[in-house]
Amino acid sequence: MQNLQLKISRLRLPNKASVTLRSATRAPISRVIRSAMPIDRPSGGGARFPVPSADTNASDAAPTIQPVVISGEVSVSSVIAPAAIYQRAAAMGAYKAALPWWKIILLGALAGCYVSLGGALLLTVAPNCPGLAQSNPGLQKYLMGAIGFPYALLIILTCGAELFTGNTALVTAAVYEGKADLKSLAKNWICSYAGNIIGCALGLFLFANTGLLPQLKTGAEMLAVYKVAYPIKETFFKAVAANWFVCLAVWQALAANSFGGKFIACLGPVSAFVCIGLEHCIANMFFVPLGIVVGANVTMWQFVAKNLLIVTAGNIFAGVVLVATMYSLIYGKLGERITGKTA
Repeated sequence: MQNLQLKISRLRLPNKASVTLRSATRAPISRVIRSAMPIDRPSGGGARFPVPSADTNASDAAPTIQPVVISGEVSVSSVIAPAAIYQRAAAMGAYKAALPWWKIILLGALAGCYVSLGGALLLTVAPNCPGLAQSNPGLQKYLMGAIGFPYALLIILTCGAELFTGNTALVTAAVYEGKADLKSLAKNWICSYAGNIIGCALGLFLFANTGLLPQLKTGAEMLAVYKVAYPIKETFFKAVAANWFVCLAVWQALAANSFGGKFIACLGPVSAFVCIGLEHCIANMFFVPLGIVVGANVTMWQFVAKNLLIVTAGNIFAGVVLVATMYSLIYGKLGERITGKTA
């Protein structure tokens, strides 16, 4: 300690900031050094590192330190802000709208296959836990929601595919922001919907030939009967709520920059819509035909008339009105037309 104090006493500092041995022995070293170095504070705000006094002789001056100005907001979060999420969603919708029709159909078919894979996992686990359904029905419902479809949506978002229900929000946002037109929106919706049908049919064919139908039978029959048993009004509003969850999952995944963040973004909303018992048109394209194949007392006509068309309309309403329109009013050009400025 004494040697360090002697070194400090011999240190040549600027004329206006001399330090004596006595002051060094009475004050902490860090405070002595800070007191010896004048601080240059810019008038425009921010902060600079200490620099030597202007009238210091060249031989006495401390080593030159370039000032570093820190200004503005520094983000340390891995999740982008809500306004930026909307702009990213509109850009994604514009990309999807610009794809050629055949690519949209192929990507839509992949999405339908991924939904089938997730649906098969769902049917394998929770419906085959009858003891749990009796003793703890809430937990059994949560398992049905958490195991299956969140993985399907994660694959769609990370590997690349065209899911019709998510596109109802994304491409609509692109139209609102002037990045796409109604013709390209119609192309995307029609082709992705057709591709999803093809993909779900391929998934049905795949699992019908695996020998695994016995383990899928219980859940598939139950869901097929459930899907056509309710009035039109209830089915429609279940569909609205379902795609609200799904589109919010897509929105949250756009906000995250890591794979883990995207998984968490998918897990919550998708688990919720399945656990609650809501209606998703693409999921139903796999569940109900599979239920019919394994013996459910439901016809394809009943499925289309009493479920699929109604659920599709409800899903579109949620994506267009509750997600794309609302966020364009808040962060996009719809709001700008009303207030003259964006958030």
